[in-house]
Amino acid sequence: MRQDAWMIVFRKELVDALRDRRSLLLAFLFCWLGPLLAAVLSYTVPQPGLLPAFLLVAAFTAAMPLAIDSMAGERERGSLEPLLLNAVPPAELVVGKWLAIVALSLAGVVFNLVCTAIAVYATPLGNLPAASLLWMCATVAPLCILASGLQLLISTFARSHKEANSYLSFLTLVPMLIGILGEFFPGRLWWLSAIIPVLGQQRMLSGLVHGHALHLPWLLAAGVCSILGGLIAVAANARLLRSEKVVFGR
Repeated sequence: MRQDAWMIVFRKELVDALRDRRSLLLAFLFCWLGPLLAAVLSYTVPQPGLLPAFLLVAAFTAAMPLAIDSMAGERERGSLEPLLLNAVPPAELVVGKWLAIVALSLAGVVFNLVCTAIAVYATPLGNLPAASLLWMCATVAPLCILASGLQLLISTFARSHKEANSYLSFLTLVPMLIGILGEFFPGRLWWLSAIIPVLGQQRMLSGLVHGHALHLPWLLAAGVCSILGGLIAVAANARLLRSEKVVFGR
């Protein structure tokens, strides 16, 4: 057994994803669309609350094409079975693919924050310190781990590329609805809402955008819960690959 098998899979998946420019353009659409929309609206009615919503969506959309192609696409191309027949344990295969999705998701979040910084400092949107942007990145980063694990798990469970795309489109609605509704119906952040993935991040991001101080214990609690959820999804994914029905898409 090769100890660096997961690294080989990680590099291959990431290189293949970067070569597909059309998928990258589609995946990073929400990463710049949100800040652009907030910047345009700032000249009429400033809406800084839109920024957290689109940042949450960016964590789920930036790597979605890669998540679909890495499992559902492999199965449709008939390359998943030969890959598992090699000296690559299913767990290392899943970890390599998952880390590539995490890396692309984090890149989308960083790109969104860069666009946010440009929108904030070039328009009357408001005053958002650079430190707040860094805290926003720290808040959403653990969510990328959870989102990537769920996307890979759903893509493995789906029988086709089209089915995986449908399922993941519904998954993207979760951060979108929570981000928008959380801004229109704000509430006080407390321990129960902090440990709920997406909701806890939305509350903290909204507070940062409106100039409130970040509560570090809630940040830690939200991050730990998101990371644990992502690891559970990865473990479940490795278990799924032991089933012939999943591998062959029956």
